[in-house]
Amino acid sequence: MSPRDAAPTRAAIIAAAGALLESGGPDAVTLRSVGAAAGVSRSAAYRHYVDKADLLRVLAAQTLTELAARIRSAAEGGGRHSRLHRGCSAYLAHALEQPHHYQLIFGDTPIDQPDQELESAADDAMLAIRELVERAQTEGELGTGPARELATVVWVLLHGLAQLQITKHLHEPRTIDGDTGLDGLLALALTSLRPTQRDG
Repeated sequence: MSPRDAAPTRAAIIAAAGALLESGGPDAVTLRSVGAAAGVSRSAAYRHYVDKADLLRVLAAQTLTELAARIRSAAEGGGRHSRLHRGCSAYLAHALEQPHHYQLIFGDTPIDQPDQELESAADDAMLAIRELVERAQTEGELGTGPARELATVVWVLLHGLAQLQITKHLHEPRTIDGDTGLDGLLALALTSLRPTQRDG
């Protein structure tokens, strides 16, 4: 089978695996269940992916690639919020729309033997956040300082908000209601990172 002939089958397998992951978590993803959902035989699934871990690595890399693209697209898309806010909102939306995909990457169980594709996708996702930060620094929305460290601070902020919302820890009366107040909380957090007159 040529790579061109194999591409539709691989795409169908990945799509089926993603749907199973989001509906039932990693335990729902097996080569047997994925093959059945994709309409291919289990042997066909094994021809394309060595095992479940291989399939999950591909899903994780795809999720990170989509995350980076979504951040960049939102940042450049325009709107009433700042570029930084739009990019950060895109991160949160991506995580909350696909919580099992997000947890696959950032949850308690590390990806088994991450390969170069996954490492490159992770690097690019972090680069997308760093690009946001560098642009915000240029536009005066964030203070001066090492962009790498500040990008890490922004990522920690976003990951914390996403994780708390996914695990349903943002709820009244103890905190704001994450279902309705997450964007306002993000705006408040980003405002706190703006340079003050004394900083300038």
